[in-house]
Amino acid sequence: MADYELDEIHRIRKEISERFNHDAEKLGTYYRALDEEFRKAGYKFADLPLKKPESTKSRDEKAAD
Repeated sequence: MADYELDEIHRIRKEISERFNHDAEKLGTYYRALDEEFRKAGYKFADLPLKKPESTKSRDEKAAD
């Protein structure tokens, strides 16, 4: 992907974030509503399974086991 395309993506993401005062909760609500809107319009998405968090042991501790 060309640099100008990435710059455009970053500009748009920043613009959307600014609309919600960079509030992660408000952004999440916005994106969930947008997702629902697209699904109702018939768009299909790959629903990936949620990843389970890894244990709190560090990699070094796991290697020592």
